[in-house]
Amino acid sequence: MDKVGILCRKDSIMMHEFSRLSLDRIKGHSSLLSVTVSFFSSYMEANVKKEVEKDRLIIEEAAAAFKAGRPACDLDLEDIFEKTKEVDKKFLDSLMVPSFSFSVHYSDFADIRIQRIWRIARSVYALLGKWPDGAPFADAAKKAYARKTFKELLVEILHLYNLETRILGDAIRSPFHNAISTYVEALFHAMEETTEELANDYAKEIYGEEIIHV
Repeated sequence: MDKVGILCRKDSIMMHEFSRLSLDRIKGHSSLLSVTVSFFSSYMEANVKKEVEKDRLIIEEAAAAFKAGRPACDLDLEDIFEKTKEVDKKFLDSLMVPSFSFSVHYSDFADIRIQRIWRIARSVYALLGKWPDGAPFADAAKKAYARKTFKELLVEILHLYNLETRILGDAIRSPFHNAISTYVEALFHAMEETTEELANDYAKEIYGEEIIHV
């Protein structure tokens, strides 16, 4: 049973759905230039692929350490962070288009990314530690986390992604600076709203309808 593969696929599905729902929230924003919308459609498509690739790297690193019997606190988060930079480089190289460039300073978001690496890695440990062979992912999630904790974890991971996406968006240099700034801010707020919605949906999918006692 390829538990690591399942985790990577679950993450990929979630991140692509998150990106689609976030973009759907800001469609028809009349104040945006068509060139900006066109660029950001390509940007977000490439960005989510980049994020899925980084998440796969984190999941595999954490799973290998778990299998080797190393405690989560011994993970070298800085080393994983350095490896994610290679994924970033491919992403930035793929976005070399006329009139747009990036001025990226890792010091602006290093702490945010390392926090996200830690939360994903810790969740890999929690899930693998409660996942019997042959059991579905939902069983592992329910054994590892209470509903509220699971939802809060998803919100934290996605929120950190939102923060980094906004910082990267602000690093774009272009003659269309005002339109881009407007789009970046609108996109960030759409992502934040989608975070809560998606976390609720996934919690419902795994734990069922929430029963509220009154």
